[in-house]
Amino acid sequence: MKQPVVYLFLLLALWALSACNAAGGVEPTLESADDPTAAILSVDQCAEAAPGTHQLLYAAQGVCFLYPDNYDVFQGEDGSLSIYERSLMNTEAPFASISFEPLNEHPNIIAEYLPEVDLAVVTLPTIELGGVTATVLNDLPGQDTNRRILAVQGDRIINIMIARIGADYGAVGEQAEALSQMITESFAFIGIEPEAPLMAGPECPEAVTGTTLFTNAEDGYCLLLPDGYAVDDSLTSNDGGGETAVYVDSLQDTAHARLFITVDDAGSRSLEEITAEKEAEIAQMMGTPAVWSFGYMLDGVPANQFDQVPGQDLSRQVVLVRNGRLVTLTFIPDEPAVGDAYTEMETLYNTVMDSFSFLWRS
Repeated sequence: MKQPVVYLFLLLALWALSACNAAGGVEPTLESADDPTAAILSVDQCAEAAPGTHQLLYAAQGVCFLYPDNYDVFQGEDGSLSIYERSLMNTEAPFASISFEPLNEHPNIIAEYLPEVDLAVVTLPTIELGGVTATVLNDLPGQDTNRRILAVQGDRIINIMIARIGADYGAVGEQAEALSQMITESFAFIGIEPEAPLMAGPECPEAVTGTTLFTNAEDGYCLLLPDGYAVDDSLTSNDGGGETAVYVDSLQDTAHARLFITVDDAGSRSLEEITAEKEAEIAQMMGTPAVWSFGYMLDGVPANQFDQVPGQDLSRQVVLVRNGRLVTLTFIPDEPAVGDAYTEMETLYNTVMDSFSFLWRS
């Protein structure tokens, strides 16, 4: 159904490109095509991943694009995306976010970001984003200097933010510029399928020299392991779920690092509730308050970590909740004094944490 004439006029208005006076100027508004479906492509027309890139297909919001293969993607509850390197808490690398906002809730979104600017007398750069015109707002203040790329598609605003961008950030700023360019140049609109899962990157990582890919189809995950490790995925956890053991010579071998992964029913418990339970359990074992840290991510899922957990050997435990399942990764030994076994554990930990992926069908 067509919008009322006045509303359509506002959507179709171009940016003011001339330095006219305040009385005669027209504040810029976002451009919108007459036909919001004109730029929609089929999925097979999305940009294909090349070496150094991953493809993202987000049919629930009707978009696809490429991003660097050393980045991960987090899907927020509001449908937004965060594109980050290793962790959402990483403040030393570029960061991008994409949100999808109702147009009627932000009729003058440019003024929201530039409240001190006389929009009637400025020229704002534009680019093409998926076949529609997008406006670029540079050098915006915030926790980090950032760029906003704003475009109207249908009845919504596509709001892309690139943080830590600009000459002041040196090499990081150059990487942020490359990230911005990769996303915007490959960005396309596809048909919206509200229930479609987010598909970002390959389902499982590719093994590189010195690593082996392990896939646990029953528990729904895959990961890379340093060469030389054996795997037993036939075990059962103490809570009746699946358990996978990773070891060198045997499960009793204490001369090398080991890893145990359990997948149990989380019930209705959240990550915060499970963390609180574990914190109390460890505190009771130690007789002192347990210390845990947050900000970890495994395949876009937030995780919390407990260090030097007491037991037969000190262990490092990472916990997360996904689709009602509690996943626990226990790395042994988490004790620098044991020497080589601890060094091996750190290598095993970094390899697994960087490669852990959930199977899309799980």
